[in-house]
Amino acid sequence: MPEYASLSKAELAQALESLDSTPLAANELKRLLRELQRHQLELEMQNRELRETQHELEESRSRYVDLYDFAPMACMSLDGRGCLRELNLTGARLLRRERPLLLGQPLTPFVEPRDLGRFLDHVRQCLSGETLSTELALRVGEDRLLVRLHSAPFDGGAPHGLLCRTVLIDITELRQMQLRLSLTERLATVGTLAAGVAHELNNPLAFVLGNLQLATRQLMSSSESAPKQLDTLLKYLMDARVGAERIQGIVRDLGSFSHPDEQPPGPIDVRQVLELSVKMASGELRHRARLVREYGQVPDVLADSARLGQVFLNLLVNAAQAIPEGHADQHEIRLSTWAEERTVCIEVRDTGQGIPAELLGRVFDPFFTTKAVGKGIGLGLSISHGLVRALGGELSVESEPGRGSVFRVRLPVAPAGLAASPSPPRREAPRRGRLLIVDDEPLFALSLRLLLKPEHDVTVFHDARGALEHLRDDTAYDAILCDLMMAEMTGAQFHEELSRTTPELTARIIFMTGGAFTQNAREFLARVSNPRLLKPFQQQELDKLLAVLLREPRLVPAAGGGWRTPDEQP
Repeated sequence: MPEYASLSKAELAQALESLDSTPLAANELKRLLRELQRHQLELEMQNRELRETQHELEESRSRYVDLYDFAPMACMSLDGRGCLRELNLTGARLLRRERPLLLGQPLTPFVEPRDLGRFLDHVRQCLSGETLSTELALRVGEDRLLVRLHSAPFDGGAPHGLLCRTVLIDITELRQMQLRLSLTERLATVGTLAAGVAHELNNPLAFVLGNLQLATRQLMSSSESAPKQLDTLLKYLMDARVGAERIQGIVRDLGSFSHPDEQPPGPIDVRQVLELSVKMASGELRHRARLVREYGQVPDVLADSARLGQVFLNLLVNAAQAIPEGHADQHEIRLSTWAEERTVCIEVRDTGQGIPAELLGRVFDPFFTTKAVGKGIGLGLSISHGLVRALGGELSVESEPGRGSVFRVRLPVAPAGLAASPSPPRREAPRRGRLLIVDDEPLFALSLRLLLKPEHDVTVFHDARGALEHLRDDTAYDAILCDLMMAEMTGAQFHEELSRTTPELTARIIFMTGGAFTQNAREFLARVSNPRLLKPFQQQELDKLLAVLLREPRLVPAAGGGWRTPDEQP
C-alpha cells in the first residue's frame, strides 16, 4: 500500500498490532482468504486445461508420427544436393536400410545412372518453386524398382532452409500389371487374327510342298533330257524357296508383334510399322473393305516398333470389325500419313457403323466396348491410348453413326541426331574358318553343315555335353553355332559350363533359336552380349556374324600354358 511506504519498522509493527485488534480484521482476512482460494482454484483449472491440451497435442503428434512413419508410401525431404533430411519408416524399408543410416545421405546412389540427371533436375525444379511429378528407376540391392515422385517445395527452417518434400510411390507392380494387361490384349488380338494368319501361312506352304513334290518326282524320273529336267527342277526349288521365305516373313512379323519384352525406343518409319500391321490384319480386312493407302513423306518418330504396331493393329481390327462381312466393294478403310511441323500424323478412317455421340467420350475407358459379346474385352483402345501417350503423342477419335470413324495418331518427330544409321561399309570376304555346330535337331544341323561346308570346316554335335567334352581337347574354333533351347542341356547351361572350362571361347558363341523363349532364356540373353539368330535365317545373316569373328584370329593352347594364334611359333 502507498500509505505504508513512509513508515518506519516500529511504526509498521504498531500498525499491524492495531490491525489485529480491529473488529473488522477477521472478516477482512476471511474475504482475502476466499479471494486467494478462488484464484488458486482458477489457476488449478487453467493448469489442468493446459495439461489436457498438452496431452492431446502429444497424442496428436504421436498419431501424426505414426501416420507419417507407417504411410503406404515413402515420404522424404531432400535438400539441394539430393540428401535425405527427413524420411519415414516406409521409405527406410523401401531402401532396405536403417533410417539413422540414411538421414543426411544422398539418395543418388539408389537412382539408376540413366535416370540420375532427371532426378537432379526434378529436385532443382522443386526447390525453384514448382510442384511436379516424374517417374524413374531405383536400384535397391539386386532389385530394380520403378517409382513415381510427387514433390513440392517446403520451408524446413534452420538449418536446412528450403527443402523438396517428396512422396515416392512404388509402381513396379502397377507397371507389371499394365504389361500383363497389354500382353493379354495382344494375345486376344492374335486370337482374333489366328484364322487369317493360318490362311496366310497355308497359301505359301501349299506351293512349297507342291514344288518340293514336283522336284522329288523329277529327280526320280529316268528321262534322258537331263539338262531340261535340271532347269525345271531348279525352277521348282526356287519357287519353293520363295514360298518358304514368305512363311518366314509372316512368322517373324507375328513374333515382332507379340513379343512382350520392352525394347528401347529408336527411330521408326511409321509407314513400315503400318504395313506390318496391315499384313497381320489382312485376314480381317480382306472380306470387309477395300484398303486405300495415302502415305505421304514423313520423318521418323522415336518409338518401339512392337508397341506402335500394337496400336496400329488395334485400330485396323476395330475398323474392320465395324464393317459387316461380305460387302468389301461398298466399304473402304483408308490409311493416311502426313507431317505437321514437328509432328507425324497417322490416320485410320473407315466407313463402318460409327459410334454414337453419347458413347464417344468413353471409347478410351478400360473395359468399355461397343462390340458384341465375345468380340472383345474393351482393353484395346485403352491400352493403345496409353501407349501413344507414353510416346509423347496423342490418340483422338471422330465418329458419326452410319458414316464411320476416324482414329488419328499424332507422334513427335525423332530428334535429328537419331536418324537412321548409315549403311555399314562393305565387308571383305571372310577367310575359311573352323566352325562347331551344337544343335539337337539332326535335320537342321545337317542342312546347316551342308550350307557352310563349301566355305568352312564344320564339325557337328547333337548334344551340348558331347560338344563340351570335345572342346576340352580341341579349342581351335572360330565360331560355335549353338541352339538356345535344347532338351538335355540348354544353350545357357552350355555357355555357363564353357565359361568355367574354356572362357576364351564364350565370346565366339552365336546362339540360334526358333523363338520359343522361356523366361530364363530371356533373362540369359539380356545378360550376355553374344549375337543371336532367329530360325529360319538366311545365309547372308549368318555370314555377317561370322565375318566379325573370322576377322579375329582364333586362339589355341600354347605349350607353356596360355594361348597363342595358330600362326605363332609354339
